Amino acid sequence: MKILRLSIFLLAGCTQHTENASIQKELTHRFEDEKTLINSKSKVILIDSLSLPFYDYFQLIEQNNVPYLLGFNRQSVSLDFIPLESGYEIKHLLFAEDGPSAVDADLDIIHLFSEDSIVTIQDRALRFKVLNREGKLINSYRKTIRDSKGVEMFPVSYSYLGQWPVFLDSVWILPVYPDLNVKKKPYYERNKFMVYDPVKDEVVDEFGAYPQMYREDNYFDVLREPNLTPTPQGTFLVTFPADPGIYEYQLGVDTVIYHHYPEWERFTNEGIDRKDDMQQFVNHYISSAWFQQLTYDPFRKVYYRFGKESQELRRSDGEKNTAFDADWKIFILDEELDPKGTYTLDANRFNPLFSFVSEEGLFIYQNSRENDDQMVFGLFVLEDK
Repeated sequence: MKILRLSIFLLAGCTQHTENASIQKELTHRFEDEKTLINSKSKVILIDSLSLPFYDYFQLIEQNNVPYLLGFNRQSVSLDFIPLESGYEIKHLLFAEDGPSAVDADLDIIHLFSEDSIVTIQDRALRFKVLNREGKLINSYRKTIRDSKGVEMFPVSYSYLGQWPVFLDSVWILPVYPDLNVKKKPYYERNKFMVYDPVKDEVVDEFGAYPQMYREDNYFDVLREPNLTPTPQGTFLVTFPADPGIYEYQLGVDTVIYHHYPEWERFTNEGIDRKDDMQQFVNHYISSAWFQQLTYDPFRKVYYRFGKESQELRRSDGEKNTAFDADWKIFILDEELDPKGTYTLDANRFNPLFSFVSEEGLFIYQNSRENDDQMVFGLFVLEDK
């Protein structure tokens, strides 16, 4: 893949602060049709009556060389440890719902560092809790997170959009609400990610400004929140549902690399008027094109970017479509972010909102299952064309 264009300019529409413009490099990528995905089989994972068949917030961990899907269960307020290999026991860590060790079912951020260090961060509440393997409280403290201008930020995670925090050895990268009123323009004039040092208890960096399209008169509702993907090179990729491009950041560096894809221009989303009602947004969500998550596959050294194509709001019989009736694409990119192939996903059969990668391949949740004691995924493997 050859890079066709390289330009360096002052980024006025996508800056960390509008008064402190960042330098942006633009790299234009063209597609090559070299690779594809093959749905090799269905992968059945046995679950028990306490487990859920679908998790909107989960983590992949390994214990004693056994891979586990660690899902936050909002119904029973627990962490479910579900082995991805047969022959191992499912475990559950039930949290208290009252008292100092209580965990809220509407929790937005939960991360297991070890069995004795489970961190929870409540959406907008600014409370950090650390729990042990028995679900007992070890430490709890409040933290007011402020950006470099002193503006207060509020932790958030939209797990179904892949907007999870990234926990590094020395810092945490937390997605935040730049403002509590998501319809107001100030929300889109600030950075989205705070780099928080839990030892120093301070914000040491920030990045992830909204593109210009979000700063204008239109509104995107749930399509406003970006996806954060760390790279093997130590940089961070920020993608927005309405923006076909990919923004690459390096901590402590002012230059932002904007990866431009002319073939994705059809996914540019104009949003709706900020004064429109919820039904108009739902209709727009169903009919317009937008991107979902960007996922790195360390085993095959590629990225997968999920995208929903535009479609008619209603079918020929007058019934309204859903977002999953549209054509869904999985774009395959190499480590240089050059596109290497496209796969058309049957979103009626597979749910792209619940996917992950393992040594076996790309797992995508399969909507049908034969028994209640099953969680079923389609297993997709990467192949050369």
